[in-house]
Amino acid sequence: MKAKTRKGSIIKSLIGIILLLALSYVLSGLFLTLEDLLHMVDQNKSSRDVELGKARYEELVARGVPESYSIYSEEETSANPDLEVVKLYYFPADNAETKEYAIVLPGGGYFECDIYKVGLPCAATLNEMGYTAFVLGYRYGKYSSAYAPIDDLARAVEYITANADEFNVKTENYTIFGFSAGGNLAGLFGSKELGYAKYDLPAPATLSLAYPWININGKIELTGNCWQEAVTGVSQLIGNKYLLGKFFPDEVSKAAVCVQNHVDADYPPTYMMQGDNDFVVPHEPNAIVMAEALEKAGVKYRLKLAEGVNHGCGLGIGTTAEGWVGEAVDFWRSVVE
Repeated sequence: MKAKTRKGSIIKSLIGIILLLALSYVLSGLFLTLEDLLHMVDQNKSSRDVELGKARYEELVARGVPESYSIYSEEETSANPDLEVVKLYYFPADNAETKEYAIVLPGGGYFECDIYKVGLPCAATLNEMGYTAFVLGYRYGKYSSAYAPIDDLARAVEYITANADEFNVKTENYTIFGFSAGGNLAGLFGSKELGYAKYDLPAPATLSLAYPWININGKIELTGNCWQEAVTGVSQLIGNKYLLGKFFPDEVSKAAVCVQNHVDADYPPTYMMQGDNDFVVPHEPNAIVMAEALEKAGVKYRLKLAEGVNHGCGLGIGTTAEGWVGEAVDFWRSVVE
């Protein structure tokens, strides 16, 4: 009887130790994830310079520039009310010289579209460099459907091309700046299968991608932190839902929205910036994977891996990423000129 009691106590003790270790693992992972999240939030308060974009936008509207353009017709919008969220914001350069333009695609995981946080500041910065920029508010979340964001980007290029004289821009050699999910969108548009060629449009001269969500359905790597692995898993579910229209698409569809799978010798030259402390879109399965695909295909590219930088830094002001927009423009010019 005593032996059974002793054996039962040992088993209970072992179970208690296992539960304690499991709890410690979960709590330590949660602590590290919260620490990274707080770092990201604190970093992004100053690195994005939201006020720069807001001030430039208000200045342009005060000068008579429309608040936004609807790139779909009234008939199309009437037939599909979801199109009402699609807006094109025009940031004309102050000089009168006609130049190539840039389209800016905000991020938001395809469940939102952060126009004001990173889109407008990037456009304002491009204005300061003498370039006209457009910020595209594409369909997202409940307004989206299968490949709808790509349709919106294609329509934006068509609209700008059709109104090039009004916008005072050249129709060729444009670039696309994409942030996070916007980087995925830009990357897919750079492909023949899903992007510019499908819509009979000219290819972008370059892609300029900031912390791009390249490998949207990549294998979830075991990091030792269950919370960060959960972030990746949930992001994949949401991204697939609002880009493909399904939480659990087939393997072919999942592979199709991983940008690196579309890289060939004709893929647009690509500039990328990503932080090495990004736990939302880690650099190794995203920017690094893309760089390897570009290298293999012989496509010109440049990767700026910013030390200590987390996700969503926007312009990167006050971080090691600061100045990346200028570098992306220089890369663009090196291809065009």
